[in-house]
Amino acid sequence: MAQQLTQSRPDRSHAPGSKLASTVADRMVDDIARLGWPEGTVVGSEPELLARYGVSRAVFREAVRLVEHRQVARMRRGPGGGLVVTAPSVDAVADAVSVYLLYVGAEIDDVFEARLALEEAAVELAPTRMEEAHIADLRALVAAEGAGRMRDYRDLHRLVAAITDNPALEFFADLLNRVTLLYLPRGAQPSAEALGEAATAHAAIAEAILAGDESRARRRMRRHLEAEADYLRARRPSRRRLAELTDGMGRSDKRGEATARRIFVEISTAGWPVGTLLGSEAELMARYDVSRSVLREAVRVLEHHQVARMRRGPGGGLFVAEPGVEAVVDAVALQVVRTGIEPAHLFEVRSAVEMAVLGRVMQDLDDDGATRLRAAHEAERAASLDELAVMGHDLHNVLAEVAGNPVSELLTMVLVELTRRRVATSGAPDPAVAQDVLDVHGRIVDAVLARDHDLARHRMRRHLDAMVPWVR
Repeated sequence: MAQQLTQSRPDRSHAPGSKLASTVADRMVDDIARLGWPEGTVVGSEPELLARYGVSRAVFREAVRLVEHRQVARMRRGPGGGLVVTAPSVDAVADAVSVYLLYVGAEIDDVFEARLALEEAAVELAPTRMEEAHIADLRALVAAEGAGRMRDYRDLHRLVAAITDNPALEFFADLLNRVTLLYLPRGAQPSAEALGEAATAHAAIAEAILAGDESRARRRMRRHLEAEADYLRARRPSRRRLAELTDGMGRSDKRGEATARRIFVEISTAGWPVGTLLGSEAELMARYDVSRSVLREAVRVLEHHQVARMRRGPGGGLFVAEPGVEAVVDAVALQVVRTGIEPAHLFEVRSAVEMAVLGRVMQDLDDDGATRLRAAHEAERAASLDELAVMGHDLHNVLAEVAGNPVSELLTMVLVELTRRRVATSGAPDPAVAQDVLDVHGRIVDAVLARDHDLARHRMRRHLDAMVPWVR
């Protein structure tokens, strides 16, 4: 599976503006993937890796910093040291997601709406997939929280997702839980009263799951998450954005990453003025009081997240960039491989997200949204078979765009791009299959425009189910 994914990743080594350190970092990640992500294994000493990749020590060390930033491996010094493969972590993905959501101005309501889609799906699946050990775990958690021994108010949410036996659902639910924390003041902890209310809500949710009542579990999870959103809103002005909370992001003490975070906060505070010159290399070194090597490490991190881009030559310097979804997709793709997530797992998540998107579209569809949906489907019909191989998923992204929730839109774009990268066939699609896709997309659009929610949901669910066998 690892080899399949690395073969389908886009080759960025010759992209405009690509840096040698970034290229070497990508090669390191691919080599580790081919080994099967052997956690704890030393894949080579610094001299061995210098020889393998044929670069200078300065370039190599910048590449290592990027690999460490992506939490793929870390450099261990001393006897027996070298580049050590690390355990999978959602932190690197959470950083990439936070950067993107900051840029698009996601609000707390957007995050909770997306969380609802995933966590309601989890509580509906949990009763049907529960094993005896899960019953004991739920009872123990409820008893501990009821006695005032709540370790982490997210534990119930993690346990419910784990009961579904879907690592993709666990991953994305955990990811959105972490994003939620960005709306709390740095170091803030819920009050004793809030923890008590959470424990009561958790007990009610667990009771419904243990009773096998999916509908009741879903209603109780919705009420619990709505109460959590209310709690956070009461402690933040309604227009408070992620930009004001990013100074707590990142966990490394390395000066390069610390400098990258300082620049990142300044860009976000300024309103993310894309195209603005932040300064020449010499000016930035003086402003942040760092060496050239430290600044260049910081720039690599900023470029990796598409926050800023360094241009060389006359009139050059560090310019504010426009983040895209690629950094998030790449971070998620690494996690997919490392945790053994299968296509069926991803499509279960994708179904939950897209059904929620569809519901939002049906609720709020206006003339502009209807026009965009018609235009997306007409563009598909006018495309050649070769073009359709690329744009055949675009209708799903347009639906998410029309829905107007940037968090759900990001999740949709990520899941669609993972599907696109892992489609089992190569080249132009089979004409008959392509026609089937066009037809079902047309029927979905027709049902949406007719405001027939039941029919639109039925057609979308059947469509997503039919796609699973085509994805490896």
